[in-house]
Amino acid sequence: MAKHVNLAVDGFKISDLINADGITFEVGEQFDNEDEEEFAYSPHVQFSNEEMLNMLNMYDSDHEDNEDEKETVALCGMSFSKLKLKMTDLTSDQKVMKLVKQKGVGDVVPDNALATIHYIGYFEYRDEPFDSTYSSGKPRSLRLGKDCILPGLEIGIRSMQKHEIAVFLIHPDLAFKSLGCMPRIPPNEEVVFVVHLLHYIDDGHAATYQDLTPEERHIFSHIVKPVMHMLVTAKDYTEKLNYKQAIREYRKIIDRLETVKLNDESEEEEMNRLLSRAYTNLGICYNKENHPTKACFFLRQVPNPTAKSHYHFGKALLNIGEYNEAMKELQKGYTLEPQNEAIKKEIQITNVKQREYREIEKRLWKNCFKSKEEQNKITEFRKAARDLCENLIRSNDITRQSLSEGFTKEEHEIIREEAAILGLSVVTSVRYGKETVYLQKSKS
Repeated sequence: MAKHVNLAVDGFKISDLINADGITFEVGEQFDNEDEEEFAYSPHVQFSNEEMLNMLNMYDSDHEDNEDEKETVALCGMSFSKLKLKMTDLTSDQKVMKLVKQKGVGDVVPDNALATIHYIGYFEYRDEPFDSTYSSGKPRSLRLGKDCILPGLEIGIRSMQKHEIAVFLIHPDLAFKSLGCMPRIPPNEEVVFVVHLLHYIDDGHAATYQDLTPEERHIFSHIVKPVMHMLVTAKDYTEKLNYKQAIREYRKIIDRLETVKLNDESEEEEMNRLLSRAYTNLGICYNKENHPTKACFFLRQVPNPTAKSHYHFGKALLNIGEYNEAMKELQKGYTLEPQNEAIKKEIQITNVKQREYREIEKRLWKNCFKSKEEQNKITEFRKAARDLCENLIRSNDITRQSLSEGFTKEEHEIIREEAAILGLSVVTSVRYGKETVYLQKSKS
């Protein structure tokens, strides 16, 4: 007979393992918590179409203690009248019914919010959904209060909390009504939506800007709240890596702020605080989109520079080969936050890039030629020019490199030839009346 061992109490020996009768183990309760930890709920998990359906086909939690009374809520081929018995009425006339399958957290969705959801839409006794975001794998963002979704679905979403999953049964009057949308949507059909509320932004105040009169839009006190909520929206786009949309939002914020009239110093201080936030984050987004020149343009305009704005300004300047200016900005950021490891690292990178460039620049000047007697230096000059181009190509942090002043027309032609061979462009930029020539990587 196999020996019975409780691992938590008895332990075991090597002789037990080689026993001819074998050994059986009893696992104690200490492992239960580990299972719960591994399969704990996470708001970051997104279900597939199949996983969502499996979840909805779980046993009704009200009867977990009675095996004989367990029932399932199955969407495929379900009876809506049976489903309705398990639901709560949201409208007092049973035109929007709700069943919560996973509780959410926090406050319910406010009016005019921007809600991000996954959903499946079903008609009664149909085997397949008529609409589903799970099929594409991409959630949908909806602006509430704008008549852009079914009235019943909006009522349902407004009753939800973040990360909640709920089933909504909607009467035709608040769905597709008597017309439907043939052949896909039959007339006078009740519909079920299973909704997973991933996230929402209380963005209602941003919409109120549109309701202001032209005169009110120039009054600071009228636009502060809309701007604050627009900043929240822009931040959300940034966190979702949607930098293009974030850029549009930050530019709108700046446009609106810069057209207002200020009554006193306190309004000016608040205005500069909001502008600094918008300009800094706009510059960061342009850096993320690999537009360092635009990042420099906006970061240069930050009214109240911070370590963060100096750091990202320095990164943008480094990206376009402005090593001296980049170092100045990074040093300013380091002065404000001497413990900032990101700034320290960027200073080190800039130092390395700056030294590499200076070495190549020395070689260029050493081998540049001014007369026919020095024609033998052409080969060395060309080699140095090629090294300059190759160094730019190898660098992942830099998109363009400025050329020193003083080269002759013939020397510029050699640099242009080497740049063309290696796929670089030579561009000229005029700023503050000064003309600068750059080697630049082609934009893919």
